[in-house]
Amino acid sequence: MIYEKTFIVNEKPENYIRHVNNLRYLEWFIETAIEHAQELGWGMQACKELGLAWVAISHSIKYKKPAYQNDTLKIKTWITRVTPTRITRLYECYREDVLIAKASTVWVLVDYDAERPRAIPKDLKNRFQDICILI
Repeated sequence: MIYEKTFIVNEKPENYIRHVNNLRYLEWFIETAIEHAQELGWGMQACKELGLAWVAISHSIKYKKPAYQNDTLKIKTWITRVTPTRITRLYECYREDVLIAKASTVWVLVDYDAERPRAIPKDLKNRFQDICILI
């Protein structure tokens, strides 16, 4: 299942060449992942109630073209890999139909209080595997 979010860039460019700061891409990707998790029933509140939290342990971003103020962007995200304690999520960011950035994040499920990795509950792992898109 691919989750999509479309928005208009509305922020002050942070660099001298008018591009949106590269850090914003990471923030957009994380925001989109959080929204997708919420839609799947495993958002922040649901996890917190179970004493769990998703923590990003690595990010990789490849920038292809810059984003500018007032651009309409579409971010697509999906889960591509599931292990006992981690999921790998991919992202693509488009302006019109042009890919301007792509990324991946590895998320680990942790016990909220112990701050240690925890196995993904079987029902959730099965749900993730059902929607996993292998590329």
